[in-house]
Amino acid sequence: MPFVHVEYSERLAETFDRQAFARDVHAAAPGIVDAPAAAFKSRFRRIEESYFGEGEDDIDAVFVQLSILTGRTQEARERLAETVRDLTLKHVTAPQGRRLHVMVEVREMERESYRFHKD
Repeated sequence: MPFVHVEYSERLAETFDRQAFARDVHAAAPGIVDAPAAAFKSRFRRIEESYFGEGEDDIDAVFVQLSILTGRTQEARERLAETVRDLTLKHVTAPQGRRLHVMVEVREMERESYRFHKD
C-alpha cells in the first residue's frame, strides 16, 4: 500500500514506458505521502475500447488512480496527483495525429478496514 492503478489506451502500448513511470512514481511519491517506497504497488491494464465525449475518435487516454490510506492532508493529496500527472506526461506520448488525455485521481482507503497478507 499505496496502490497505483493505471489504465491506458491500447494505442499507447508502444509509447508508454510503464516500467520507468512506476519507478519514478515509487521514487517521488513516498516523500509526499510519508509511505515507504517498498510499500508502493503498481499495476497496468490496457483499454481495448473506450468512448469519449460525443464519439471523438482521436483521443488516447491514461487513467491513474492512487489508493492511499486515510490521514494525508488535502495539500499532500493534491501534490501527489499533480506529481503523478507530470510523471505520466513524461513517460507517454500520443501517436502522431492523436490527442492525449491524462486523468489522475487520489482516493483514500479507510485504515480501519484495510487488511493485507504477505509472505
